[in-house]
Amino acid sequence: MALSFFATCPKGLETLLFNELNSIGASSAKETVAGVSFKGDFAFGMKACLYSRFASRILLELSEFFCETDTELYIGANGVAWEKYFDKSNTIAVTFSGTNESIRNTQYGALKVKDAICDRLQTTQGGRPDVDRENPDVVINCHLDKKGSANILIDLSGRALLKREYHRGTGDAPLKENLAAAMIYRAGYNKENFLDPMCGSGTLLLEAASYATDRAPGLLREHYGFFNLKQFDKSVWDALVLEAKQKAQAGLEKCIEKGVKIIGFDLDPYIVDIANENAKKAGFDKIIEVFNTPIENAYNPFNDELKITIVTNPPYGKRLGNFNELISLYTKIGNVFKEHFKGARCAVISSNTELLSCLRLHSTKIYKLYNGELLCQLRVFDINENAIATSSDTEEKSIATDFANRLKKNLTFMQKWAKNVNTNAYRVYDADVPEYSAAIDYYNGFYVIYAYKAPSKVNPVIAKRHELDMVSATVDVTGVKGERVILKSREVKKGDSQYEKAEEQKNEFMVVNEDNALYRVNLYDYLDTGLFLDGRIIRKMIRDEAKGKDVLNLFSYTCTASVAAALGGAKSTVSVDMSKTYLEWGIENFKQNALSLENSEFIQADCLSWLSSDHGRLFDLIYIDPPTFSNSKRMETSFDVKRDHVALLSNLIRHLKDGGKVIFCTNHRGFKLDEESLLEYGFEIKDISKTTLPRDFKRNEKIHSCYTLVYSKQNQKKDISPMVSLKSAPKWQKTLNEKPKSTYHSYSNTTKSSRDDDFSNERTNRVWGSAAKSVNPRSNRSKSDRQSFKNDFKKPSDRQNNVRRKPRVFGPDGVKDI
Repeated sequence: MALSFFATCPKGLETLLFNELNSIGASSAKETVAGVSFKGDFAFGMKACLYSRFASRILLELSEFFCETDTELYIGANGVAWEKYFDKSNTIAVTFSGTNESIRNTQYGALKVKDAICDRLQTTQGGRPDVDRENPDVVINCHLDKKGSANILIDLSGRALLKREYHRGTGDAPLKENLAAAMIYRAGYNKENFLDPMCGSGTLLLEAASYATDRAPGLLREHYGFFNLKQFDKSVWDALVLEAKQKAQAGLEKCIEKGVKIIGFDLDPYIVDIANENAKKAGFDKIIEVFNTPIENAYNPFNDELKITIVTNPPYGKRLGNFNELISLYTKIGNVFKEHFKGARCAVISSNTELLSCLRLHSTKIYKLYNGELLCQLRVFDINENAIATSSDTEEKSIATDFANRLKKNLTFMQKWAKNVNTNAYRVYDADVPEYSAAIDYYNGFYVIYAYKAPSKVNPVIAKRHELDMVSATVDVTGVKGERVILKSREVKKGDSQYEKAEEQKNEFMVVNEDNALYRVNLYDYLDTGLFLDGRIIRKMIRDEAKGKDVLNLFSYTCTASVAAALGGAKSTVSVDMSKTYLEWGIENFKQNALSLENSEFIQADCLSWLSSDHGRLFDLIYIDPPTFSNSKRMETSFDVKRDHVALLSNLIRHLKDGGKVIFCTNHRGFKLDEESLLEYGFEIKDISKTTLPRDFKRNEKIHSCYTLVYSKQNQKKDISPMVSLKSAPKWQKTLNEKPKSTYHSYSNTTKSSRDDDFSNERTNRVWGSAAKSVNPRSNRSKSDRQSFKNDFKKPSDRQNNVRRKPRVFGPDGVKDI
């Protein structure tokens, strides 16, 4: 009588498993998600366990029944003739998957099935089996599906079938054997020469050898779950094993006679020894050999005419490797393939398609596979035998050569310049090479790359490749670890769009020095870091002019201008911004410089609304650096600096002392100040754009426009009008005088770059030059807000709408209804 089986496998391997089971004699095979159902006798179930390369487990189906309640689950499980499969003396374990409205917990479901089994054997055999979760004799699986059916199965495998039991050592992130087998099969390996240039402990090598020699993958396993079942016939099993051994021996002899070599390279000499030892334990040491060779030194180890297949599993940046460093690694892999393996078939797997694109190879086939929970692509390439290395191929060996040379030249100059001006935050590159359109800023050992949006005529694939090349070249040129290079995309937003913060916030801050002023910056969470580097000279101007003055800082952002004023001896400072987050950041900047908060105010308000009202206070110096465009929901109207700057600046009069000065700055490209209109409000205007441009921004003189406006009440000819209607202040508007909560932690620096001697190994960054040390820096990690989710169960359909089926049992005596 044919029994029903179900073979499980990782998603993406179903078709391979389906074809494999059919090839060894399965009947009525049917492919489904993460597995294949099939029929056969018990002996075929054992054969499937022995020969399947792609299955994770082989399960024998015992019963399928409708299950809506825990009582129905118990009755269905108790109705299986368990005494025909094992005795009360055997230990058991029950696994359970799926839930419904009545059975909401898998542990509870497993408990009900276990109780049903034990009660059945108590009745039929006068005893109850013991439960052993670690090493049971029999594993029972129960699955509750969404259609209301419960399926009960016995696991014939014991340990997962992917455990080939070579008794081998492994590396940090070993590849699962059935996934490795799938990669080899998808690569089209023809049982000739095989290479894994980053082999680790040798999983791909062992699977390739097993496939090449026709060895049954389960041949070396010492135990299977079906050994403890009453249906197990040792003589039948011994015959299957003997046949498999003879076939494997013949396959090995054929490979040796043919001269097949299976070679592995790895940069870790320790893991190379492990891989060679694994090959010896598996009995493949006559055809497998592993060498201590890093990828950049890889070569073609084959000297015969046999076809070469290369399959490898480089780091993805998930468990092993930093993404920025991996960009360079994948480029090297592609170069090695093109230089040494013309005519070969190559296959590379990764969860990151951007990394795969760095191979710079044209894929002939692409497959979706899962490495655990990671959705991956396996890309297969045929390297053209007649390919001739072009100049561009040669250039690719040194990533982005023109860009790298310019960056290196800029760094040589800028590092000396920065020490002279006593700062460790400055720009080192700004689209100096047109093909690599980006700005790169240095922050005390870190590099932030702002990639500009490519013109529409540029292929997006090429543009993205240039971005990745810049990251890789920056790592190579600077010598810093990849984690210290941050890539961001800076593009002109259209319409009402504005820059947003990152979806996942790290809340990591570091301290930089600007001529003895200390500022906290965040390099990850926002497009901007908290410090506008092009405003360095403006902050110095404010610092030089602020002594004894009342200073107002509008659109204050992180209050760096207020810090400069306070360091210059300002009598008082007032910082106004709509963002509470940035104002609290500003308070921390004050504390970082050991500045008293007694004469400093931090006001959360809409600047346009705040400016339109009198507050009974006049200032000597006002600094205003408004956004180019803003349409916050908290604002009564949108703001456009080109359209609204006259109204904005004229409203400063109500807050400015006679003879007071305004420093106005904007980053709007092509901005033109309406001087004629502003003269009517009593301003004397001076364009200081060029004189406020720092040395590191000289490449782009349009980076900002800056003006001073000195107010004379006597010269005022026109009255001012509020920019917004004078309504009562919203509830959220307030002065932040309480101590803000620390919502960040400092960068953790466990390593030190040889190039960046100014970068500290301590928990909080030190600064160099003549800058003072920070006082009581706060570096506590914030507690993330956690959102709770309720279980959302669908209401079951009415009973009359369900077709109730009687439980049926698949057993040694055939199919029976209970």
